[in-house]
Amino acid sequence: MISETKVVPAFLGGFICIYGLVSGFVKERLFLSEALVAMVFGILIGPEVINVVDPRTFLNVEKFTLEFARYVIAIQVMAAGITLPHRYIVRKWRTMSVLLGPVMVVMWLVTAGIIHLMFEIEFKQSLLIASCAAPTDPILANSVVKGRYAEANVPKNVRDALSAESGINDGLGLPFLYFALYLLNENYSTGHAIGKWFYWIWCYNILLSIVIGVVIGYVARKL
Repeated sequence: MISETKVVPAFLGGFICIYGLVSGFVKERLFLSEALVAMVFGILIGPEVINVVDPRTFLNVEKFTLEFARYVIAIQVMAAGITLPHRYIVRKWRTMSVLLGPVMVVMWLVTAGIIHLMFEIEFKQSLLIASCAAPTDPILANSVVKGRYAEANVPKNVRDALSAESGINDGLGLPFLYFALYLLNENYSTGHAIGKWFYWIWCYNILLSIVIGVVIGYVARKL
């Protein structure tokens, strides 16, 4: 029997090589992102279709997906930050404030409302799901911020704004997620849930992370 350690690298390498040959046509003629094509390819070779590779037989799928997603997001957010012009966030703070403040809150609530109406679930549960769907994904945003098609059809200021917003709001999706989680916790009253959400998520997880990031970045620049 062929080992999965040989099958997986073979399919991965084959997909990268073949997609590299047709990526221009796929992106600029079919307007499909790399993430969508890769997902469809994974579904096709997975256990639900032709069953060439079944990751459940050789790894913990949930844990692997979680950890791998963390690495991918971290790398992509760093890449988005590197591509931005110097001091972009400082110079465009008004634009970022609008996109990350009222616009994101409206996206969250509208998405929750649509989910609530479509699936007829409790609105608190809809808020939980919407917190995962509302933030702009930096990987999916690549389709409209990078490449020849994006450079030819999307103004640079729009591309920069999307890159910055998609990178930042991945972290700002956290308070929306935990707000719904705490409200759904039957052991918490509404006041206790909001209080814990404020001091544990905003003060500890977000503001402290910002301070640590600024300090490390400043020290690294000076070294």
